[in-house]
Amino acid sequence: MSARLPNARVQWIALVVGVAALIACGLLGTRDAQQTLLSYLFAFFFLTGLGVGSLALLMIHAVTGGAWGYYVRAPLLAAARVLPLMAVAGVPVLVCTRVLYPWAAPQVYDAQLHPRSWYLTDAFFVLRTIVYFALWLGWLVACQRNLDDPVRLRRIAASGLIIYALTSLLAATDWIVSLTPHWHSSIFGMMVGTGWILIGSALAVLCACAREDADAHPPHLLHDLGNLLLAVVLAWAYLAFMQYLTVWIADLPDENAWYMPRTLTSWRYLAWFLIAFHFVIPFVMLLWREAKRRRAWLGTIASMLLIADLADAFWLVVPSFRAQGFHLRWTDLCAALGLGALWLSAYLGQLRMTRLPTTAFAHVHAELEHHHG
Repeated sequence: MSARLPNARVQWIALVVGVAALIACGLLGTRDAQQTLLSYLFAFFFLTGLGVGSLALLMIHAVTGGAWGYYVRAPLLAAARVLPLMAVAGVPVLVCTRVLYPWAAPQVYDAQLHPRSWYLTDAFFVLRTIVYFALWLGWLVACQRNLDDPVRLRRIAASGLIIYALTSLLAATDWIVSLTPHWHSSIFGMMVGTGWILIGSALAVLCACAREDADAHPPHLLHDLGNLLLAVVLAWAYLAFMQYLTVWIADLPDENAWYMPRTLTSWRYLAWFLIAFHFVIPFVMLLWREAKRRRAWLGTIASMLLIADLADAFWLVVPSFRAQGFHLRWTDLCAALGLGALWLSAYLGQLRMTRLPTTAFAHVHAELEHHHG
């Protein structure tokens, strides 16, 4: 059950690249702090989702069971253990709330937002973000302490999934929806929570396909992971379509305002990219049985979904402040590279330190014996 990991040099290179890219992002963004923070926010949002989605998938497996979960438990745990880094990475967003969010500017008064003024305050925004990370980290610690006790872990996970649903909904509302404070959606939080589980699944599948001993495992184990990806892709696509359909049918000015820059300008090409690579192509490929049983195909699909979800985070965050059309800034690239490289460095370190209880391997070996028998 060994896995081949990049040597420690890769981890250190990623650390140096990450620090250098974030410094470059800060220097490039001195002229327009708001746009720089937008670049930072979309990268922070995506990478936080990787950790929280991995934690949610761990809890889903604790409730449902199955050998697939033990097979990818190490990469899921490693991704969830990077959440403390993302909690620290959230500090610039909290410190610069008044620069990034229109409702937080002291000179702004809007009669439409006044009834929500108790919720849209700097202090309450910071407090809520701290609570989200405290809850996620608390459930991570509780899960880690009970990995070898399935009954207790199942109880913890069942309540943890309820907490995940609530916190992902509220975090998505705070970090993304409040960028356009007049807009609201009852589906957006569920879509984000499902998307986080999707990228957590994609990362775990990619790591599983990269294992040097993967050929020793029965193809149906990879098939199960492929079915997991298929289910979450369908759930995300359904929620995304229902949100668009609801807004289109209602045809209200406040709700249309969110979609107009994303569909009536050159941002629509990114929307078509997401439809193709976040749903249609993975969906069609995952319907093919052989694609779910071959490491190369499944790894390609997982990589495609990770890239598409990064583009989705960009599409959710940036167009509200670049309504003229699609436009990339150097800060977009530097922020994504900087935070991404730091995340990768921490992830590789956690992956090296992750040690699973022997019961995890026993379940996979039982699957192997059943398959060969």
